[in-house]
Amino acid sequence: MQVTLNPTQAEILKTLVQQGQYPSLEMALNAALLQLLDEVPTVTENPSYVAWMEQTRSQINVARSQIAAGEIQTVDGVLAELRAKVQRAKDSAL
Repeated sequence: MQVTLNPTQAEILKTLVQQGQYPSLEMALNAALLQLLDEVPTVTENPSYVAWMEQTRSQINVARSQIAAGEIQTVDGVLAELRAKVQRAKDSAL
């Protein structure tokens, strides 16, 4: 699914990232959506949803701890690792 943010929404997310509260726009948006979901009482009655929400919160907390500890990777670094992994898989398939 693709969602288009209006300029105000995009600016809010960019500001949160620039202030260092979130490492990326995606993480800022994820946090906002999780907070919104907390306000929907009927959804929390679904056990699989509750498990997903707890897992997602845990992952966000791990990410926040890693950021606080300076364990941050650049996009270029991550992409380089992924490209190398794909290349190794191609090489081993030959």
